[in-house]
Amino acid sequence: MYIKSDQKMLKRLLIAIVVGFVLIQQSFSILPVIAQTNQKSINTENLSPKIHQIKMAGVVLPDGHQAYKMLEYKIIDKENRTQDITSRYSDLPTIPGPTLIMTEGDTARLTLVNEIGYGSVSLHTHGVHYEITSDGTLKMTNRVIDQGATPQKSYTYVWTAAEGTRGSWPWHDHTFGKGPTGINMNGVETNGLFSTVIVNPANGKVNALVNGTTKEVDIQDIKKDFVLFITDDAFWGVEVDNTNNNKHTPLWVNPTLVASKNDLVRFHIQSVGTDFHHFVLDDYEWLKPGTNQTTGMENIGPLENHVFTINADKSTSYYDKMPIHLLSGMKGKFEVVADDNTTASSVASIPGPSPEIQDNGNDNDGEISFVGGGK
Repeated sequence: MYIKSDQKMLKRLLIAIVVGFVLIQQSFSILPVIAQTNQKSINTENLSPKIHQIKMAGVVLPDGHQAYKMLEYKIIDKENRTQDITSRYSDLPTIPGPTLIMTEGDTARLTLVNEIGYGSVSLHTHGVHYEITSDGTLKMTNRVIDQGATPQKSYTYVWTAAEGTRGSWPWHDHTFGKGPTGINMNGVETNGLFSTVIVNPANGKVNALVNGTTKEVDIQDIKKDFVLFITDDAFWGVEVDNTNNNKHTPLWVNPTLVASKNDLVRFHIQSVGTDFHHFVLDDYEWLKPGTNQTTGMENIGPLENHVFTINADKSTSYYDKMPIHLLSGMKGKFEVVADDNTTASSVASIPGPSPEIQDNGNDNDGEISFVGGGK
């Protein structure tokens, strides 16, 4: 009895020693991994997250179409210092609406007011994170509450640019209707109520194709951001000039994009509507997002997005290669000018026709048609 008990005790002791030894070895092999993971978090964390306090309006254009207008934009840092950047934006309604620029880790609080005078207009975003109460949809969709702004009451949305949301994402209306009530669960994004939110990486770097070579570049070295929305019948553009106080300029329809030679520029290609498109920037290649693969054409469907950074080394044109769209005039120029003795005005992009737009009745379901070149 006693001998057997001693043997059992000895076996248990040996097993405990072996298990302990194995655990110690494993802990030493795991520690570097934990350290690397923590280091990665430190390197990618936004150490200065900001709050974007934004107020916008949904408005009606003279012909009856809708658009968004920036009313107020303030950025508040973690030390509660406030920077008012409203002046970077047009004080008129624009199509696309105001481009919002955040960094991973930032939070946006967007208050929307309804200056249309009826119905319910909203903000529904893709890509960034939000609670169900910031979905920007009707109660019949979200099962919680109607989330649009009415003439009587504004609505506030909270978006978080969480880690991993870097890129460019479309946002648009999801509650307005063209009927008597002004309410529809699908919204009227193709009627002008659309725009984008750019989320920059927390580490401040993106990959670019520079003279055929893949390079990691600082975002602060990107001279211009070009936003091009592809609708079913035109490109709608916005320029953000990072060398001129980050000024946002609406470029309207099929604009001429202008950059200084060898400047780094970033394209944000997005789509609204129901058609599919083949985007081409002639004689250029760029990196497919998240890869080192190069391409010279990108297939883009409804509400899809595509972002790339290149150096501007030659003038060319951009267009939708789909025959029906190309024949309808969906194209524009990309002009690269010599950087010797250039001024801000000489490298400003050239807007296309502004929204002097007409409604062709029921033939196009009230979507936008283009009638002139006024600004």
